[in-house]
Amino acid sequence: MKVANAIAEFLRDQGIRHVFTVSGGADLHLIHAIDDTEGITYVCPQTEQAATFAADAYARLHGLGCALTTSGPGGTNGITGIAAAYYDSIPVLYLVGQVTVGRMGTGWGVRQYGFQFTPIVDMVRGITKYAAEPHRAEDVLPALREAVRIAREGRPGPVLISIPDDVQRVECYG
Repeated sequence: MKVANAIAEFLRDQGIRHVFTVSGGADLHLIHAIDDTEGITYVCPQTEQAATFAADAYARLHGLGCALTTSGPGGTNGITGIAAAYYDSIPVLYLVGQVTVGRMGTGWGVRQYGFQFTPIVDMVRGITKYAAEPHRAEDVLPALREAVRIAREGRPGPVLISIPDDVQRVECYG
């Protein structure tokens, strides 16, 4: 089983039945995994911002919402919705498909290597209760468990996990 499939099963096991997403290159493995998983589906609004607000509304009705965006501008387009969930104390899990670990721009001497990399975790730290970017397959599910726990505990609020494309594709679970 790929990490992406393990993530889809984790979401379903949290009671999430609908993930709001706009497809992009770095989140397609996750979208396909959601589509392949019984008991969960995805809904495609027109924009990433709409996806984040839809996940907020879903959380208000069902206790925990989830929005999925792709890297770069896909992730940044959702920041307004993340901020709204933060200020309203709504537990939403935001997933961002990120570029591969090797293309994250560190050590290249440039701000970014290709237009899709944006350090989304750093950008949302002030408007999330927890934000992480696991770079190893074995760290993904523990990060998701921690994120959901934190989103729900005390004063609820949004959390974000950025998952590199190459990590999503690793065969390691199951």
